[in-house]
Amino acid sequence: MSETIIEYLIEHRNKFYAAISFVVLVIIIAFGWYLYGARYENSADRLYSSAFNTYSANVKNDSAAYTNATDMYREITEKYPKSRAATLSYYNMGNIYYNLRELDKSIEAYTTFLERSTEDNVLTSLAYYGLGYCYEERENYEEALKSFENSNSSIIGTHFTVINYSNIGRIYEKMKRPEKAMEYYKKVVEQADDPFLKTLMKRKLATLG
Repeated sequence: MSETIIEYLIEHRNKFYAAISFVVLVIIIAFGWYLYGARYENSADRLYSSAFNTYSANVKNDSAAYTNATDMYREITEKYPKSRAATLSYYNMGNIYYNLRELDKSIEAYTTFLERSTEDNVLTSLAYYGLGYCYEERENYEEALKSFENSNSSIIGTHFTVINYSNIGRIYEKMKRPEKAMEYYKKVVEQADDPFLKTLMKRKLATLG
């Protein structure tokens, strides 16, 4: 059997060499792509770290520092558009633009983040949360309501759920729908651990009632 195999390989050695060369080439390409991907992500992460440090250190809400941070985040999205850092950059830009009261840019950034993110990403619920406040300030209450509801549908943790119930109730109140507002305020009273929040919601209920 060994002789037969050897004879076959000798007879078809050109095909054999071609197959071996193809396998080696595939391995080289795969390894090269892996190295490129790792270098790509590392470069994006370093730039993201600088931007995040600038953003998080801005305790005085200085607009110049915020602008500097958004410039770096924007650079990440342009240089490394397919990186994880680029996705996170859109979320942070949403927060910064909201603080700068540039609501249209904030909505755009949050929306782009949500298009790139997944439901199991913990930041997904926070992006919907921020989006809800943007739409509320724009007095687009229908979209604000959807955003707060989406925030609740993608989160884990009772505390944040309760806050969103409060937000939803507030939106219904602004939409002149007191019965729906009371429905959500009651949920806050039933589920909240914060005594101050409970008291506030009870006052709301008493006023609407």
